[in-house]
Amino acid sequence: MALTQDFYIRKRKELMAALPEDSLAVVYAGNSVPKSLDADYPFYASSHYRYLTGLTEPLGVLAILKKNGGTKVRLFVRKPEPDREKWFGLYIRPEEAAAISGVEEVRTLDTWPDWLEKNLTGSVSLYVDGSLPENQRVPVDQEWSDLTPYLVDLRLIKDEEEVAALREAIAITAKGIDRILRAIRPGMYEYQAQALFEYVIADAGSEGPSFETIMASGKNGPILHYETNREVMADGDLVMFDLGARIHGYCGDISRTAPVNGRFSKDQRALYQAVLTAQEAIIQKYQVGAKMAEVQAFTREILWEEGRKTGLFAPDAAIDDYYYHGIGHSLGVDTHDICENRNFTLAPGMVITCEPGLYIAARNLGIRIEDDILVTEEGPVVLSEMIPKNPDVIENIMKRA
Repeated sequence: MALTQDFYIRKRKELMAALPEDSLAVVYAGNSVPKSLDADYPFYASSHYRYLTGLTEPLGVLAILKKNGGTKVRLFVRKPEPDREKWFGLYIRPEEAAAISGVEEVRTLDTWPDWLEKNLTGSVSLYVDGSLPENQRVPVDQEWSDLTPYLVDLRLIKDEEEVAALREAIAITAKGIDRILRAIRPGMYEYQAQALFEYVIADAGSEGPSFETIMASGKNGPILHYETNREVMADGDLVMFDLGARIHGYCGDISRTAPVNGRFSKDQRALYQAVLTAQEAIIQKYQVGAKMAEVQAFTREILWEEGRKTGLFAPDAAIDDYYYHGIGHSLGVDTHDICENRNFTLAPGMVITCEPGLYIAARNLGIRIEDDILVTEEGPVVLSEMIPKNPDVIENIMKRA
C-alpha cells in the first residue's frame, strides 16, 4: 500500500512540533550525478525529502517556517524545460507535487531564492539536512544548525502505514528468495542468481533492490559486503545472500544461507544450526526498553556458546575471529535507516534487523541469517517469518527434479 498524502502532512507537523519557535527547516531532494558526457547515475532522492514529501525528483526543496505561533510550508520543484524534457521526460508539475505531498503551495525552483531571502530574517534560525553532501544541497549563504537529529527521532518510530509498506517490501523479497532457492545449482554464476532475484522483484512491482545484492558463495561467504558476484557456485559450497526489495520507498533486508547442491554437509548444518539457534534466542531480546548494546553483548555470548558446540572453532580462537559485525540496524526508507548511533533503546514501532552470523574463512563457511523485527509492547514480531530458514525446509525447497 502506497503511503498517503496524510502521512506526509502528519510527519511534517511532527517535525515542526519538535523544532523551536522561529525556525526555518530546509530539506533538499539532492541532484543527479553525471556518469558520462550525456548520462547520469541513477538518481535517488534524499531519504529525508522523500519521507516528508513522497517526491522522488531531483532538485526539489521543502521549506517549513515556524514563526509567530504558526507554520508556512512551501515546496519548490523544477521549472518545466520543454527542450530537456523531450530527452529525459516530463518534470513533475506543481499541481502533481501538491497532490502527492499535501503541500498546498508549490512553486517553481526559480522563485526559491527570493522566498528564502524574504522569510529568513535575523530572528529566524535555519535548520538544514546536514546528512546530505554539500555538493548536493541548494546553496544557502547563512549559518545553520543540523536538522538530522530531529529527523532521527521521527524516522526511528514507524507508524502503521510504514509498517505496511515494509511488510510489502519483505513479501516481494520473499518471492525473489523462493525463486533463488529453486534455481541455484552447481555451475551457476553468482550473478545469475542475483539477476534472477532482481527480475522476480521487478516483475512483482518493486522499485528495485534495496541495496546492491550480495550473492556470496564459497570463499566469498565470510566477506560481509561482497558485491562482485562473479564467481561460479561450486558443488559442496554454501551461498550466503543478503538482499531486499524496495517499494513505496521502503526497504526489505533479508539474509539467508543455502547449500549450492541442495544438501547441507554435516559441518555446514552444524554451523548453520548454531546460528539459527542463536538467532531465535536473540530475537526474544528485542523487547521494549532493551538497549542494542546489551543485545549485541548477548549475541556475542550465544554465538560463541553455540559455535563452540560444533567443534569447528580453533582451540585458541575468540568470538571476534568468527563474528565481526553488529547484530542489527534500523530499517525503513534506507536499508541502514538513520540513527545517531547503534546503542539506542528499543521502543514500540521500531523495525530492527536481527542478523547473527558465523564466518570461518579457512573452511569456506559464511553463514548469516537475517530477519526484520517489529518491536511492540507485546514482544517482537518477525515481519519476515514467511521466508524459510529451517535447514530441512530449505533442503526440501531445493530438491532437484
